[in-house]
Amino acid sequence: MSSDATVALITIVVILSVVVWFDRRLLADLADTSDRDLYYFNRNTWALIILISFPVGPMLYLRYAKGPGR
Repeated sequence: MSSDATVALITIVVILSVVVWFDRRLLADLADTSDRDLYYFNRNTWALIILISFPVGPMLYLRYAKGPGR
C-alpha cells in the first residue's frame, strides 16, 4: 500500500469515527430527553433526522429539538 493510500485510509477512518461518536452522543441525549421537552417532531423523527442527514441533522437537533429554554 502506498503512502498516499495509507493517509487516505487513516483520514477516512478518523472522519467516520467522529461522525459515529457525534451521532451516538446526540442519540443518547435524545434518549434522555422526555417527550414533553421535544419540539417540532417526535423522538423517532428526530432519530432519523440525526442519522440520515449528517451534518445538517445533528445541527438541527441541537438548535431546534429542545426549543429555546434548553
